[in-house]
Order: sequence, then structure tokens, then C-alpha cells
Amino acid sequence: MLIGFKSVRSPHFYTQEKVKERERKRERDAGSKASLVMSYSYSSKRAAGIFLLRNNEKKKTMMMMKMMRDFEASASSPTLTKSHRRRFYSSPANTESASNSSSSLQRHFEKELPVDFEKKGTGGRSSYSGITAAVFGSTGFLGRYVVNHLAKNGSRVLVPTRCSENHRQHLKPMGDLGQIVQFDYSMRDDEAIKYAVERANVVINMVGREWETRNFSFEDVHRDFPRRLAEACKESSSVKRLIHVSALGADVNAKSKYYRTKAEGDEEVKRIFPRATIVKPAKLIGVEDRFLNVFAEHASKFPFVPLTGLGESKHQPVSVDDVAIAISQMPYDEETVGKEYVLAGEKTFTMEELAKLTVDAGRFRSARVAYIPKFVYKLLSAPHEFLLNRVPFPLPTPKGLTRSFVDAQDADYVKKPNELGFKELGMTPAKMDGITIDYLRSYRSGGYLTNPLAKKENFHEEARVPLR
Repeated sequence: MLIGFKSVRSPHFYTQEKVKERERKRERDAGSKASLVMSYSYSSKRAAGIFLLRNNEKKKTMMMMKMMRDFEASASSPTLTKSHRRRFYSSPANTESASNSSSSLQRHFEKELPVDFEKKGTGGRSSYSGITAAVFGSTGFLGRYVVNHLAKNGSRVLVPTRCSENHRQHLKPMGDLGQIVQFDYSMRDDEAIKYAVERANVVINMVGREWETRNFSFEDVHRDFPRRLAEACKESSSVKRLIHVSALGADVNAKSKYYRTKAEGDEEVKRIFPRATIVKPAKLIGVEDRFLNVFAEHASKFPFVPLTGLGESKHQPVSVDDVAIAISQMPYDEETVGKEYVLAGEKTFTMEELAKLTVDAGRFRSARVAYIPKFVYKLLSAPHEFLLNRVPFPLPTPKGLTRSFVDAQDADYVKKPNELGFKELGMTPAKMDGITIDYLRSYRSGGYLTNPLAKKENFHEEARVPLR
């Protein structure tokens, strides 16, 4: 019988326990170090990549050359921005690579590139129509509608602008991801113009100005820039179509400087690029126009709508959306090459009739039409025009209060019977009623709720009855 038995472990047992403990500790330490390394690698992945690129010129050169080759292979997908190109060519190690890339770019543009190049998809914003359009003047009244219809057709749109991001950000949602590409340019910078033109097969120019400033005159905007753009299109073998937007009434003998310089720009474009299509729209009407909206603002603020002279100048106003659709369809129609189209509405109005139409649409009961002599208009516009050409900061928009606008009221702006127009394009312009001028209802004192039924005493009670 064993009493008070106590188990005694051998020294070998304790040796094995210590070995196992050391192994477990080593595993724990290895696991913590691995997690630390993984965490460090994850958090500093971007920094490490940038460090390697900055310290390995060979890898940087190979990467940039691959990007350039991928870009030139598509001929119309501007994956490289202007800053990328500047950074690539500014590197001393890339001088030889840049020259080789430039020669390959020239060889690529010498190839045939029709407007249906690499057409993909079934149509719509998420497909590719084969058109890569460089749209100059895209942030203007007509330009935003043209960009929308081009993107709607599945075209890639390059948007060179000289404004801030806030003034062009509304163009991005008009296309699918990567379909609208924006970058800065100056109309006096030939290299910037060429950079945009060489990456497109269709170029559309809608740059225009209704008044002069100290930075840009009518000659700079309407004559010199179209000449620079036409020369860039002529030098580039990728551009197949050039669409230049002018104005109905453009004439070298016009009294108004605005229409005179427009005609000079048209002549320059046709002389340099004979295949160019000239579009001459009439007065554009739409939500953002500076035509009927000006009448409505005057009627809402003053007891009268001022008209120059007797308001006898004739116009054929046209919807801005109709003109944008026509321009967006021209690259698909080879019959429009080298021709001139006058896009005007079907009905002719005088300025007096348009003013009265605006007053009726806005229901300005107290507003009347006032006829102001031209010399009074010129006296009122002289101080503002003087400041526009002198001060280095922006001034309020001179809506209808410029010498050029007053001089333009001496002529009629009507399409001639023998001129090409919507009919030759297979289109019928919208009429000047209904939805076309519906935006004028916003000037009514009661807004969109004001209508003839409001004169009934029980109108509001009837409006509350649910529809059956």
C-alpha cells in the first residue's frame, strides 16, 4: 500500500516542454512580424511604387512608351492628358523616345481613318459610333446641346475649354464614363489647338462672341481663330470633317461688325479647308438664350420692352435643339461636305412681333412695347463698351446694349429660297409655340400655376378633386 505517493517527472520531460514553448513563441513572433510587414506594405504601396518609378528611369520610359503606343493605336481615345505629355517629353532620358513616338504618330495619321473607324456597340451613349469630335465652344449656348447629342449617339467628345472646372462640369454627365474628355487650351496657342485636332476625326467650331472685351475682339474670335483651326485641320491627316458654325446674315458688307467679322471667318475657313461645312443658324431660342429672355427680363423689370427703331427687322427664330441635332448628324452624311446650310425657322417675325409674343407668353399685363431711337441706344451703350475694353475685370453682360447690336437692326435675317436648310437634311424645325417657348412661363407672376382656368372662382376647389 502506497501512502503519500508523489509523481516525479524526469529532466527530459522539462526539456521537451521548454522546446515546445520556444517554438510557440517563435511562431507568435513570426506571425506578428508578418502582419506588421503586410500592414506596412499595404499602407505604403503607393509610396513604394512612386519611389521605384522615380528611381528607375528605364521602367519609367518603358511605361510611358507603352501608354503612348496604346493611345496612338486607338487614334481617338485621349488617355494621356496634356500634363502627361509635358512630363514625358520634358525628361532628358526620353528625348530619343519622344522623337520615335512623334514619327510613329505621324505614320499613324497618314493611314486612312474614316469617321466609322472602330465602330463598336449597338448605338447609344455606352457604345462607340466611330466619331471622335473635338468641339470648340462647347460651354456656350449651342455647344452644350451639340455635346449632348454627340454623346447620345455614342461619339467620343474632346472638350477644349479656357474656363474653370465649375463652368464645364455640366458636360461630363452627358456621356458615359471616359466619353467626355476635357482639357485647357487658348485660342492663341497653335500647339494647344493642334494637340486637340490631332486626336479627332471630326472638328466642330462654335466659338463666338456677341460683344468685344479688352482681351478678345471680334477679329480675334470670328476671323483669326477659325483660320488657325482650319490650318491645324489641314495639316492633320486624321481630320476628315470640319464643321464651322457662323450666323445667318454674315456678310462682308454688313453694317454690324459682328456679322462682318463672321463673314471674314467663313471665307478663311473655305479657303484653307475646302471640305468644311458652314452652318449659318438664325436667332437661337431656348432656355438659356439671350433673345426672348432679354425681352422677358425687360418686361418683368420695367413697364415697357425697349426696341431699337421701329422694330421692323425680320427674323426666323429656330430652336437651339433642332440646330444641335442637325450639326450632330452632319458627320454621318457625306452629302454635306463642302456645303453651306442656313438653319432657320419656318415662320418670319419682326422684332416687334417677337416682343409682343414674349409679353403675351409671360402675361405681363402692364408691359408695353417702346420704340427708342438708335442714337439714344448708342449713347446708352457707349460708357459700357468703353469700360469693357479698358477694365481688367469682368463686367455685367451687355444684353442687347452694344453698338454692334444696334447696327444689326437695320437688316433682315431671312433664309433665301435657294439656300440649303433643314429640308435638305430631312428635318422639320419646331414651331414657335407650345413647348418651344414654354420656358417663358417662368416669368409669370404666378409661375407655372397661372393659366386661364384661374379666372374661375371655383378653380382651386376643382383642382383639389382627384382625377378619376
